[in-house]
Amino acid sequence: MQTKAVVVREVGSLSVETISLDPPKSTEILVRMHAAGVCHSDLHTLRGELRAQPPLVIGHEGSGIVEQVGADVKRIKPGDRILVNWIPACRNCGPCLQGYPNQCERLADTTLKGYLPDGTSRLRTLDGIQLKHYLSSATMAEYIVIDEASAVVVPEDVPFEIAAIVGCAVVTGFGAVVNTAQIKPGSSAAVIGCGGVGLSMLLGCKLAGCNPLVAVDVVPAKLDLARKMGATEIINASQGDVVDRLKMIPGKGPSYVFDSVGSVITVPQAIMAARPRGTIVVAGMYAAKIEISIPIGPLIFQEKKLMGSFVGSSNPLIDLPKIIELYRDGLLDLDPLVSQRYPLADAQRAFNDLEAGQAGRGVIMFP
Repeated sequence: MQTKAVVVREVGSLSVETISLDPPKSTEILVRMHAAGVCHSDLHTLRGELRAQPPLVIGHEGSGIVEQVGADVKRIKPGDRILVNWIPACRNCGPCLQGYPNQCERLADTTLKGYLPDGTSRLRTLDGIQLKHYLSSATMAEYIVIDEASAVVVPEDVPFEIAAIVGCAVVTGFGAVVNTAQIKPGSSAAVIGCGGVGLSMLLGCKLAGCNPLVAVDVVPAKLDLARKMGATEIINASQGDVVDRLKMIPGKGPSYVFDSVGSVITVPQAIMAARPRGTIVVAGMYAAKIEISIPIGPLIFQEKKLMGSFVGSSNPLIDLPKIIELYRDGLLDLDPLVSQRYPLADAQRAFNDLEAGQAGRGVIMFP
């Protein structure tokens, strides 16, 4: 069949065009998309800064309705509303059997290279160029084919745009708090970077009763949104020394510092700002392909803990439904995260707004 999609034929070049999509194989499903989140990881891939390289169909946050299933699909049926889980683990390797499917051994050879779990693609341009499925997903398309392991059923009362962002931004940020850090309720915390992931970290800290809860960014609109979503204090990092200001928190700094950026600037800031015996969690991949110098003294002399968090240290088939239920119960207010909706034809504008520092999460909506 043919479908419209956001195609990256080469680094830095984005187009919305009609492409060819092969039918699902035995363990795969065909999904008509309704929403696709616009993530910084997509932007990094457009720039050629992450492992998956063009040509590809971009996007990894998404939700839609299942239209067709392969002969061996067991959990999913036509008509199901699903969100896309972009780390379709094998459930058979060592990490999976130990309860760490986000570290599945298969992901490095398939998902992170831009293929479906069987190592192949269902996508081609109309002039015959094979396209990769970004993060086994390729959600910025009217129709997608994904493995059954990439689908999580969601209730009908959950808006498509909310379901879409839960699959990456929310689980990455919220999971960094509850899974990676296993934060102690009532602790002091700071979140550096208030994009979709950072705001999800903020929501996790708020749910844990963190106080004070400090949001750090350089964009005033993002800080305003962070305050509305639960930050007790805000710091504009372009106005004064972030570390000095965070160390004014009683106890000589926050107990937990979460870095949703992961840059050469923010990682050292997070380490220096945490109080003695504090915990630093880095989930941002801004500098994923470069080395960062870190201040080793505080880690040793003050016994601080530095942790990495990949997709919120999550077990997606368990954690994603839990997050959805927290949203449905009114305990996790995700609605303010979706700040802008775009038609597929405006995908370039969505990326331009993201790069310009748009507050909240932009989402592409399909008719």
